[in-house]
Amino acid sequence: MIYRLDRASGRIAPCDETDFRSQGLFERQDIEKWVEACPEVLGEELLILTAEYDKFDKTSERLDLLGLDHDGNLVVVELKRDDSGKNVDLQALKYAAYCSTLRLDDVVELHSDYSAKRTKREMTRDQAREHILGFITNEEFEEFSERPRIILVSRQFRPEVTASVLWLRQFGLDISCVRLLPYDMGDGNIAFESHVLIPLPEARDFVIGTERKEGGGLTLTQSEYVEFYRDLARRLSVQIPRQYPAPQPKSYYAIATGIGSVHYEWGFHGRPRNSFGAELHFEKASREANLDLLGRVERVLPQLETALQEKVIVQKEWGSQWSRLYVSRDEGQFTEGLKEWAVAKMAVMMRTLQPILDTMA
Repeated sequence: MIYRLDRASGRIAPCDETDFRSQGLFERQDIEKWVEACPEVLGEELLILTAEYDKFDKTSERLDLLGLDHDGNLVVVELKRDDSGKNVDLQALKYAAYCSTLRLDDVVELHSDYSAKRTKREMTRDQAREHILGFITNEEFEEFSERPRIILVSRQFRPEVTASVLWLRQFGLDISCVRLLPYDMGDGNIAFESHVLIPLPEARDFVIGTERKEGGGLTLTQSEYVEFYRDLARRLSVQIPRQYPAPQPKSYYAIATGIGSVHYEWGFHGRPRNSFGAELHFEKASREANLDLLGRVERVLPQLETALQEKVIVQKEWGSQWSRLYVSRDEGQFTEGLKEWAVAKMAVMMRTLQPILDTMA
């Protein structure tokens, strides 16, 4: 439920839930444009690669949106206005199958064309490639997987669809349902509530872990990442007691700061990996917001460098719109020396920077 505040009286009142049809809002002309302009409404930051894509071989079907996540996965986004219908999952599966053959060179070309047609911003093939690779934070990325992710978006989902989605997830298909619910503000304006229905955000790590286990376990490298970061978190908890998240089978490990989309991070870099960083990331959707937060942290940079006894590298522009600061060690193996360095540097960063970040939360 969403409530509106009457500033004159100081009273709050619930907004009336509505639907897109009665408000004269349409799937392609409206909802698609909103998600295209602000993909964070889907519960994560995505790079929109193309929209209304209809260049699949031997079919004229049209994909609503094709996105990219930070791990380097293609994301098929299928939009419905008020009701998912009974077959939206099947429709999305067909699009995912079509996209499963796309390779980096294909995506570079379609993103370059999309930029020229839809954003009116010319982008060469080389610029499109740089834009795409800059958005991907997965240091191990080489080529797109043959199993694109799927995100279904609707005001409401029929039981037939949610049952199918839950069943498909048991077989390792990353398919999600996002509910976009409109409210009438009573003053001619519309408010929206975006909610990830499947998987539940609070249970996501558990659900993904369970699905992965049931789907055949981890690769050797993934298992090494999990054990490495579990050991780092255990050692760090001795110096800075707090609740640390369970590590995922990825080359990086994030630690919350208390500010949304701002986190500490350990991570390997390079292909093949050849360095490791202790870092603070600013990953808000607004470039200006990231620069503002970084600027406030930079005030204690001399103090931080003295405590770390190392030069801190500051990247005001990193990826598409993010910022970060970090210290780095030229090592890509899971050694005892790297573990000691990683824990010592992260403990110093958290002790020095967290009091500053707490004032911004």
